[in-house]
Amino acid sequence: MSSGRQNGPELDAIGFAVPRSAIAVEGLDGSGKSQFAAALAAALAAAGRPAVLLHVDDFRRNLDFSGLGPAEETSLYYDRYFDFVAAGAALAAALAGPPDGSIAVLEGVMVLRAALPAGTPLIVLEVSPDEARRRIVARDQAKGRTPAEIAGRIDRRYFPAHARYRAAFDPQSRADLVVDNEDWARPRLVRRRGAVLAPDVAAVLDRLLAPG
Repeated sequence: MSSGRQNGPELDAIGFAVPRSAIAVEGLDGSGKSQFAAALAAALAAAGRPAVLLHVDDFRRNLDFSGLGPAEETSLYYDRYFDFVAAGAALAAALAGPPDGSIAVLEGVMVLRAALPAGTPLIVLEVSPDEARRRIVARDQAKGRTPAEIAGRIDRRYFPAHARYRAAFDPQSRADLVVDNEDWARPRLVRRRGAVLAPDVAAVLDRLLAPG
């Protein structure tokens, strides 16, 4: 956990201890979730809000996809590849401590399939499929994967599973903030809904985001 204040609980403006809370960050594979969430956690910590960063990717299962047709591969990836129960349990554990004002940032694909506490703000990152594909290719080539393997993962797992997820959960309509993340260096606020963020947290996000 990276933290700002170390010596006592975070207090609100009238002196009450601030309970722990969560923020979820999601989007298409290649939308920049990990980078954005890391920047958010660092900015929260710098503003005096202890922050813990959780990744859906840390809850992957070791599955055998060999010999599967495209539809079967998509289904196995969607249904079994990520242990969302374990991700939700890790989030619950991060929120179970004393009321010190800390914020758990859970980032990853299909994050609404984890057990998010009621009222958890949802940030959805948007990026074009072409830009997402470019980023995935660069990322996976650095891991030693071949172009054919990368294309197979994109076309048989990442993109079709995300399309299935969007149809089932409609994250865009449920998002509290929608962010255009086509430009790594300049994430742009597209839409904000509701007053679900504490004022200091909203101020941190305002500093991270270019206006729409």
